[in-house]
Amino acid sequence: MILGLAALESWLAVEKHVLESGSVDTVGTVGILELHPGAINSIPSKSHLEIGMLLVLDEYAFPDTRDIDEKRRNNVIEKIHQSAITIAKTRKVKVLEFRIVNQDPPAPSDESIIKAMEDASKELNLTYKFMISRAYHDSLFMARISPMGMIFIPCYKGYSHKPEEYASIEDIANGVKVLASTLAKLSMK
Repeated sequence: MILGLAALESWLAVEKHVLESGSVDTVGTVGILELHPGAINSIPSKSHLEIGMLLVLDEYAFPDTRDIDEKRRNNVIEKIHQSAITIAKTRKVKVLEFRIVNQDPPAPSDESIIKAMEDASKELNLTYKFMISRAYHDSLFMARISPMGMIFIPCYKGYSHKPEEYASIEDIANGVKVLASTLAKLSMK
């Protein structure tokens, strides 16, 4: 029971430190929480919680923490780590391992690409908004070798990467038109 409570308390610490960052651009996600043996009437013998860094408390790991400001993100990660150590000590469980799984720097879109996409949208009479994508995309890695930008199209309820994700044929076609026009504009530079 104590391990499960330590895992849940650590999960709440992720939320606390993300909110305390003071920025809407700081996000933290716990994507995996496993209590072993996983039986309704068994006290957990180990827990596994993943956040994108790996923290093992008697087999228990941590969240995916992202931000467009690398220093702020790293500060939040350190606070989460310190909270986990405190929680482990208070609950008398061990931190077996704290390991950053990956910590890629944020990748800003290139201003000339953003401008070309904006101009393309205006010429096509399409509404648009500037967005920050915190998800890992190929663009994160492409930004290391070339300028990049991303075009997102409207999806049902804003859902992405889940079964309910849906985009209309019209929105898909408009996205293709913006892409084609953006590429044409960029090819003239």
